[in-house]
Amino acid sequence: MELTENELLKYLKKFGGKNAAILRGIGDDAAVVRIEQGSYVFTQDAMVEHVHFDFTFDTPFSLGKKVVSVNVSDVLSMGARPLYFLVTLGVPATLQFNAIQRLYQGMSSAAKESKAILVGGDITEGGDSLFVDISMVGKLVVPQYLGRNGAKPGDLLGVTGELGEASYGRMLLEAGVGVSRNRFITRYLTPSPPFETWRRLVDLRIPHAMVDVSDGLLIDLERMMLESRTSAVVHLEEIPVPRELKKAGKQELALSGGEDYQLLFSFGRKKLAQVEELKAQGFAVSVIGEVKQGKGVHLLDRGAEVMVSAKGYEHFKRAAV
Repeated sequence: MELTENELLKYLKKFGGKNAAILRGIGDDAAVVRIEQGSYVFTQDAMVEHVHFDFTFDTPFSLGKKVVSVNVSDVLSMGARPLYFLVTLGVPATLQFNAIQRLYQGMSSAAKESKAILVGGDITEGGDSLFVDISMVGKLVVPQYLGRNGAKPGDLLGVTGELGEASYGRMLLEAGVGVSRNRFITRYLTPSPPFETWRRLVDLRIPHAMVDVSDGLLIDLERMMLESRTSAVVHLEEIPVPRELKKAGKQELALSGGEDYQLLFSFGRKKLAQVEELKAQGFAVSVIGEVKQGKGVHLLDRGAEVMVSAKGYEHFKRAAV
């Protein structure tokens, strides 16, 4: 970096936001925020160069958008609205100031979508790889949090958006096919959580349980079922798969691809009419199965149970069915 720490911090203050609750933001030893009565959600996610991203495909701007968006997705999945976040950077000495500028511009762009406000963080220089860590705080907007443990036997399973888009975009990039940006590559490089759909779902008090689809539909659904001590039946023909994936014979990416950051949720059958009404209004929601007593996730293809070869991405290892 060409700048001193003080010069850099002075520049980064422009990315900090303000509201009536922020008593002190960027520029001091710590941020000070007045907290209203209620329940709050805390989450943290880190990304390491050559592990979670690579500048062969990613840009500093797209990385900034992604690292904020994945934290926003975690907060939304708990039934909370993002409020504030902190950023910690481990910066290689070779990283140019322009790259840091673009990184924070990307974070700012993603934060504006959910109205999350940057209130501080830390920057240290050293190492050979860029390290980005974000801590985010949100406030519950529902009476009870929407964790993975709220699914009940008899519930239906819903999911927002289409699945497999991000992993297909990554596949195109790795194959050298996606020279020009398309929506799949965009979904991979700069995911955008379905904030408006989430807002309608929680306003109508539809979900019992919710999880973001970050590691793949099957593995994230299995986690929900384990925490809820229930089982799931998924109807493959109901999973929202983009037409292009079907044409390319890559439908399995909708099950195991990961990084879609859509929302998987369970809900009571009495709410089905409201879910169908949301879909009629243009919100991308699909009913893909139901929750039952027992254990595990069972896949049906037009009534016949089937097996798949992989569930999705697990940290530290690949998981096989």
